Amino acid sequence: MNTIPPYLKKGDTIGITCPAGYMAAEKAATCIQTLQQWGYEVMVGKTLGSSSENYFSGTDGERAAELQAMLDDSSINAILFGRGGYGMGRIIDMLDFKKFKKNPKWLIGFSDITVLHTHLLNNYKIASMHAPMAGAFNENPTENTFIISLKRALEGKRVIINQQGIPSTKKGEATGILTGGNLALLSNVIGGF
Repeated sequence: MNTIPPYLKKGDTIGITCPAGYMAAEKAATCIQTLQQWGYEVMVGKTLGSSSENYFSGTDGERAAELQAMLDDSSINAILFGRGGYGMGRIIDMLDFKKFKKNPKWLIGFSDITVLHTHLLNNYKIASMHAPMAGAFNENPTENTFIISLKRALEGKRVIINQQGIPSTKKGEATGILTGGNLALLSNVIGGF
């Protein structure tokens, strides 16, 4: 059975960090404002908007240290990643999940964050959210179906995804564990077993 982290309530804190690719701070402004309008406190990590001489939002050590601090901080109720791209695979083995296992929280992202989602599920049976990251809030967050679904999921409300018009969609019922993620990274992870 998977552990489901606590759903959020008004006043809870969401941390924003960039453990992979660099993201300019201004690209997260709409996200921060939206989260605050939803009633959450926002703690922004130093890796968001950090000066970057290369693709990453800091050195491997800096990115791992900031994510570790947010994983361990019991005052942070969820962690929303700024962006993915590439870099999580470089730091996953630097992270310690001892405190996180005792106090799980929602980890939210996609793309390269798939490495973290897969690690949590395979090693600790802790659920996480394959969902929009901070940059996605720039696409009209009050009407964006994916952002609205994220808000509902964080609150523990049922999320209905309309799949009409997709040729591969078939009516039916199924049960099982749904694992989302970047297919290229999932195939690498599966191939590694």
